[in-house]
Amino acid sequence: MRDDDIPVLVLPTRYADSGSRHLHAPTGAGIVDAFRTLAQEYAVPAKDCLVTAHKYATLPGITREKTNTNAITSLAWARTVTHTPGASGDDLARACAVAVRVLFGYWYPGEPGGPDRIMADHRLSAGQVNRTAFAFLHSLPAPHRKWGPQVWQAMKAWPALPGAAPQGGKGRPAGRPTVSRLQAATGIRTNIVHQLKGDEADGVLLLLPDARSVQRWATADPATDEVLRIWYVAVTRARRLAAVALPDEESDQLARLLTERQVPVRVA
Repeated sequence: MRDDDIPVLVLPTRYADSGSRHLHAPTGAGIVDAFRTLAQEYAVPAKDCLVTAHKYATLPGITREKTNTNAITSLAWARTVTHTPGASGDDLARACAVAVRVLFGYWYPGEPGGPDRIMADHRLSAGQVNRTAFAFLHSLPAPHRKWGPQVWQAMKAWPALPGAAPQGGKGRPAGRPTVSRLQAATGIRTNIVHQLKGDEADGVLLLLPDARSVQRWATADPATDEVLRIWYVAVTRARRLAAVALPDEESDQLARLLTERQVPVRVA
């Protein structure tokens, strides 16, 4: 719980219709950058801050891998993850899994079952496989439209794992990657509220992109409203500084609500 008189920060925000490039309305800066600057005013460093939201799609950070993409596009996403400072453990694990699927498709063509079955058949440890996959990803050049041939040359040159038996061009990733404009990770921890599991931070920013959030704060019953309980969990994770980023047009309304309830507030 907060242990001093730092006000609750209300951050007027322009939320992106898609993706997670949310802007601080007064300055035009990214909302996490604005939060970082404000936190420094209260001597709360970025390393002691946390950004949270109800849904993964709201959180800032690298673009997540899309489903139903071809192998070369998935590999481009995975390579970007390994070169993104602050990439989450979950994203790194998914990136390694992508690389394992691609490499195994080339090294063990036609073998039945997925990677787990192949690892068991050839007595490959998970650690050995994941180290190989991560090193391969990290060695690749940055993705671009004509990236495929470079990936193929790297696959052929990479030291194979035991039992590998490549067969010509089988397993070669085909096509051109769809290279997204990926955001860099923010340098501040991010996670959805459901994954906090009792975690706390000196500074917490709760992202509320949906309209009419203030009405929910004012009128909903936390005993029956699951979303309101989630928001409550988020703001109570803050030991010193709690901040809420909500649509620009609702910021003054939230400030009035907090003031009425004798909560110190600053619209910033």
